[in-house]
Amino acid sequence: MWPLIQLGLVVLVAFAFQATVAPHMAVSGAEPDIVLIVTALYGFTYGPQIGAFAGFFGGLLGDLLAGPYVGLGLISKSMVGFFAGLVQRTIFVENILLPMLAIFIATWIHEFVYVAFMFLFGEVTPVKVLISSIILPSAIYNAILAPFVYGAVRRFMVFKQDAPAVRIAKKYD
Repeated sequence: MWPLIQLGLVVLVAFAFQATVAPHMAVSGAEPDIVLIVTALYGFTYGPQIGAFAGFFGGLLGDLLAGPYVGLGLISKSMVGFFAGLVQRTIFVENILLPMLAIFIATWIHEFVYVAFMFLFGEVTPVKVLISSIILPSAIYNAILAPFVYGAVRRFMVFKQDAPAVRIAKKYD
């Protein structure tokens, strides 16, 4: 039970950071999505179930704060966490470029799912504006911030593992 509480606390802190500090970090209208980065990192590290749970919790928090369409962020972030978990074995967090590329792609998936559902609700945005001023800058920004976010939360991402204790033989004492 402790790992889920720990994950919830990390997502809650990421959400608080995103709600308070991230709007002041906007560059050309693009804000970082810290909760999305944390969701994808948990998916890459622990698989689809944990990634989807992180996305569900973070997306729900964001939707409750953001506006009238409660559930869109929940769905899109849960999907990102789940799909990030599916490629868990192919992303090596030790190599800096692969997680950055994966976060770039995860942002595209998140934004595409979010916009698709917004379209179903009747919200229409020209594709050129959508890509050039929202999706691409956000994806680049999230990819650049991914190593820093990972560095900040990696000590909390280590779940307790049941490994046997190794004792040194008496002759080495």
